[in-house]
Amino acid sequence: MRFVLTHFLKPGQIIGSDLELSRHKILIRRGVVLNAALIQKIKDLGFQGVYIDDPLSEGIEVVDIISHDLKMKTRNEVESLFSSVEKNFVSNAVKKIDSIKKLIRNVVDEIFHNRRVMLDIIDLRAYDDYTYNHSLNVAVLSTIIGISLGLNKEALNELAMGALLHDIGKMFVDKNILNKPGRLTPEEFEHIKKHSALGYDYMRNYFDISQNSKIIALQHHEQYNGNGYPNGLAGEEIMQYGRIACVADVYDALTSDRPYRKSMLPSDAIEFIMSGFGTIFDPKVVDAFTKKVAPYPVGTCLRLSSGEICIVVENREGTGLRPVVRVVENNKMTDRTIDLANDRSALNVTITEIVNI
Repeated sequence: MRFVLTHFLKPGQIIGSDLELSRHKILIRRGVVLNAALIQKIKDLGFQGVYIDDPLSEGIEVVDIISHDLKMKTRNEVESLFSSVEKNFVSNAVKKIDSIKKLIRNVVDEIFHNRRVMLDIIDLRAYDDYTYNHSLNVAVLSTIIGISLGLNKEALNELAMGALLHDIGKMFVDKNILNKPGRLTPEEFEHIKKHSALGYDYMRNYFDISQNSKIIALQHHEQYNGNGYPNGLAGEEIMQYGRIACVADVYDALTSDRPYRKSMLPSDAIEFIMSGFGTIFDPKVVDAFTKKVAPYPVGTCLRLSSGEICIVVENREGTGLRPVVRVVENNKMTDRTIDLANDRSALNVTITEIVNI
């Protein structure tokens, strides 16, 4: 299986992983042969790309960091919770928190016991699923960063719970402004900025979760240099969980299609995060993040400085810029594998670009 950007898809290619919309609704199942109409539908729904199966990618498996069933259950519970909050069904929202607590503990358990805790998969999602998938993705990525920083299980559960609910305040802001396809006016941006405090206040009043979890909603837009909001906190004035969620939130937002901009590839989003080292973001959190998130996820097609075309088959912690790749020649997969981090013959070889094959 390999990842192909939407604008490179061709009729006749075979879908390698289900394309899902909300609540288990399958758009296109694995094994379906693409035609022009399906490709257009994928584009219209805002998918960045899809995984395909073909002889080039034979034997390459892309495995998510948490199970599909747990991912969908958690995502759907978040959707139900946010809907209750938006409609002011307080009693329903309070009841949902207990089930979400159990699910988030399971999420942390699966990540914690995964021996290769590294994010090296491109999330496939449509425009209309952004809020709920984003919430779960920020929780997962925050947990991964927390593990890299050495947080214990109790701290990881607090972090993941707060990260999952970090944007709950957006249920109280104008959706026309939130989903505006163009640049926000200063007045509109001030309105959006209210979501941090609104979400924190709602959870403080109604949810039986730790204060450490709640404060993530308030602090995830604070910046390390003090230029964030709502309180202009700097450095360690920002709780560690808030500093972690800030990185996770920005990375997932950058790699998602939004009404006002196209998504970035993981490599470009990671470069943006690194450019904010010590200014927007906590340096220690950025270091932990870059060890755990692959710029070139498994299944990505690359061109090397040697001129060779290859497909990423493995990523290892701390060497994301130097994955293990398999060489392609004459549009056919070879048996030749290059470990860009450890093969002496490849020490001067660099990745020059992501390509379509």
